[in-house]
Amino acid sequence: MPLNKSPLSSNLKDLFEGKDPALPSQMVFPPDPTEAGKKWAEAYKKYAEGALAGTTKPLAPSLAAAQAALAGALAAGFSAAKAAPPPAAISALAAAMDLAFVAFWMTPPVAFAAPPPPAPPTMAGVVSLAPPGVLLASLAVLFASGAADKKTAAQQADAIATLLDTWTKTVMVINTPVTPPGPPLPPAPLS
Repeated sequence: MPLNKSPLSSNLKDLFEGKDPALPSQMVFPPDPTEAGKKWAEAYKKYAEGALAGTTKPLAPSLAAAQAALAGALAAGFSAAKAAPPPAAISALAAAMDLAFVAFWMTPPVAFAAPPPPAPPTMAGVVSLAPPGVLLASLAVLFASGAADKKTAAQQADAIATLLDTWTKTVMVINTPVTPPGPPLPPAPLS
């Protein structure tokens, strides 16, 4: 199943509207930047689980580590933005988010395999590129226009999901045949 931005958009919308499946009759917003980072990271990890790089898929333990790294980086970014004055807050948040999503894929690089465990892999892959700096300007413009245009939570969530989906599809993976052994294949973008 390839990447699908619809669930990411829906999960972000629910987060922005204070909807929590565990408490359907209450509005529940993250109480602090740490919890907000965890919620964002959970939504993005669920989205990333659908990624394909040629025939390979991301490995669950690798995505779990990436989720933890993303949650921490986003929490730090949310805290920095909260502490900054309004115009600087948008720039600070956009920069932190750019770095956080790059870190999701690269720190350490997410591992891929085909077929997925428990079968022995015939192909192994690793992320080789998650373009830094690409999200920065787009996120800054999106955040500024969302506030100025008084966009709804659904509109903001869909715009962010579209931006993340487009960027995620530029992440590259190098796959290498394991059985039989062979040279690395050309980098494959996520789909």
